[in-house]
Amino acid sequence: MNSITTRLLVATALVLAAFVALTALSVKHSVHTRADNAQRDRMEGLVYGILGAAELDAKQQLAISTYMLPDGLRQPQSGLSARIFDADGREIWQSESTLPMRANLNRVNTGQWRFRQQTDNDDLTAFSLRFGFSWANADQPEQEFNILLLTDAEDHLQQLAEFDQQLWTSLLTSALLLLLLQLLVLMWGLKPLNKISRGLQRIREGVDEELDMKLPQELRPVAYSLNTLLHSERNRRSRYKNVIHDLAHSLKTPLTVMHNLAHDDAIATDQRQTLQEHTHRMKDIIAYHIRRAAMNGSRPLGPAVPVRPLLERLEYSLLKVYADRDICMDIAVKKGCRLRVDESDVLEIFGNLLENACKYGAQRIVVEHRIDKPRRKAIISVHDDGPGFPDGLSETLLKRGARADTRVDGQGLGLAVCNELVSTYGGSLTLSRSDKLGGAQVSVYLSATM
Repeated sequence: MNSITTRLLVATALVLAAFVALTALSVKHSVHTRADNAQRDRMEGLVYGILGAAELDAKQQLAISTYMLPDGLRQPQSGLSARIFDADGREIWQSESTLPMRANLNRVNTGQWRFRQQTDNDDLTAFSLRFGFSWANADQPEQEFNILLLTDAEDHLQQLAEFDQQLWTSLLTSALLLLLLQLLVLMWGLKPLNKISRGLQRIREGVDEELDMKLPQELRPVAYSLNTLLHSERNRRSRYKNVIHDLAHSLKTPLTVMHNLAHDDAIATDQRQTLQEHTHRMKDIIAYHIRRAAMNGSRPLGPAVPVRPLLERLEYSLLKVYADRDICMDIAVKKGCRLRVDESDVLEIFGNLLENACKYGAQRIVVEHRIDKPRRKAIISVHDDGPGFPDGLSETLLKRGARADTRVDGQGLGLAVCNELVSTYGGSLTLSRSDKLGGAQVSVYLSATM
């Protein structure tokens, strides 16, 4: 997750999910407990109602007066059932209303209560409440009894299930609304960062030269530092170019004098040749360093330039220069190919490569382009059907002054300048045998704009 918004949103979603789960479980436990306690209180009231209807009959045996019982115990199919057991576990009384559920014969001691939920083999669920009590009179010893009260739990459990469903629905709906609100808050809060991102994009495209300082106070130092860095880099390059050009201008007069002396008949022929050789060498060195100073180098905040129009310009110029050679040049580069390289450097790099292909005997030249997505590299290769590069000289030919064919005029600086230019943009240049045309293949690797 490379997005700050995504990270914060995921973190918020996890926190909200944990909060919803804990809240739902807590509320569910509390409500279920209170509902069960209310059910128990209701059943205890019915037990006391049964005890209020108890009396001794003529035989001094415990009997229940039916008309004094609570209404639910006197109505069949009311969902209630009451039974009384003696000390031996024999059933001595049963209410008119019954439940088709087997009674639990586990007794409780006098004065004890036992409340629980039970399910029989027919999946009938009921609440059971058992209470132990004793009854005595003056003529007989104390007798112990148990009252077992059963009530159907289906309605009770259905209401709790509906409550649980409504609880989860309301909490999840609230969580989604809060998450949406949090997204809006994040978008509003991160808007200044998006503004900086758009500002950098405008600088890359060459629309603006610096970032807008109308930002929150926390981000102003960042924008100020970036603007200072941009100004410093531009000033540094400008000073470097000026120094090189000033040096070249100051050497222009001495070189002119030496050039004139090299053609003075008063000087011996071998000395004139030596003087001419070193004069040309000094001019080449000066020209080489001026070209190096002109290299703009890597510009991560510079605009991306389309490559195909520049290659077509070079094709048009070179085919005019080498019109007598009948060279066929194919620019197989997509119109969408763009490089974050200065336009003059693109012309310098591929101008040298295409001129070398034309110069060294090629009749057919192909320029192709592909993207290496895993490495995020754009690869532009120049193929020709010429003699190609000698085996084992690839590294040597990239050095300044190295040449594989001395029959053609040149100083051996073209490939070296191209290699240095590509290196300044964090790329690389490779020499190989072309599997497409059989001659030379020069591949340029530069960062792709994706």
